[in-house]
Amino acid sequence: MEKIQQLKERFDAFMNGVDFVKTPEGLYDPIAYTVMQKGKRLRPMLCLLACDMFGGEFNEAKYPALALETAHNFTLIHDDIMDQAPLRRGKETVYKKWNTNQAILSGDAALVMAYDFAMRTHRPLETVALLNKVLMEVCEGQQFDMVFETQDDVSIPEYLEMIRLKTAVLLATSLQVGAVVAGADEVDQKHLYDFGIALGMAFQLQDDILDCYSDVAVFGKVTGGDIVENKKTMMYLKALELASQEQKSHLKGLYMGDVVVNSHRKIDEVIALYDELHVKEAVEELMTDYYSQATVHLDAVKLAEERKVHLRRYAEMLSGREK
Repeated sequence: MEKIQQLKERFDAFMNGVDFVKTPEGLYDPIAYTVMQKGKRLRPMLCLLACDMFGGEFNEAKYPALALETAHNFTLIHDDIMDQAPLRRGKETVYKKWNTNQAILSGDAALVMAYDFAMRTHRPLETVALLNKVLMEVCEGQQFDMVFETQDDVSIPEYLEMIRLKTAVLLATSLQVGAVVAGADEVDQKHLYDFGIALGMAFQLQDDILDCYSDVAVFGKVTGGDIVENKKTMMYLKALELASQEQKSHLKGLYMGDVVVNSHRKIDEVIALYDELHVKEAVEELMTDYYSQATVHLDAVKLAEERKVHLRRYAEMLSGREK
């Protein structure tokens, strides 16, 4: 735990020294507002922990880690516009605080900044190539997510592939970048990447659960937001799998607008169905399976256990999160 906290504090101090505030303010202020918000710093922490695990130095990984965090925030700025989300991390989203046009432009500028940060390493070509690959995958995942909003027959395998692209690959790539910077061989890079995929799948399934069963003051997003937006999350898809024909019709009616209800009543009715069908427990079981898979992949990395212990503890912390 001490190592994890130490890395977090060092990275926060490093970020505080980066000047995101420039002219014109209308372009840069939304970037600073987003990137500098207090968050988990999940992607940079995974990068730093991976680098440390293979004996790399903090200074070798700090700019690639910042590139990953900035690129992640670029995706959030644009995602919030597409989802019309009012809150992110408990604060107004960029397009709500400023406007849509500014959010688009500031998101674009954040992406350019991410590439600039990615170049500030002794392994720039590998880092940028990995960033290119993962950001294209994230865009693919976002496209699938948007299509699913109007597609009636989304399957669970299709949903799992979407969250692999939209969420898991960025966590996996964060780990791989840290390993690359530290000089890990390709076999261990692959094991660590697969660890990140499993971790990311579990992380997103946990998000699906928290959207329905969390306190907005803790979670930082509107509880039930996925339900209001008719997002076909694992909670919804698992409910359809477990439901009777009558329950399916009611749930689909709530999602497709056949039943006219206000948003609070809609959330209450959907969650009541989830409770009746024990959906939360079913999704938690799948989430636990992915965390187990992550453990297997981390075990396969050819390092002594004492080198892996901090990353293993970090993954355990994520499994018990409430936000």
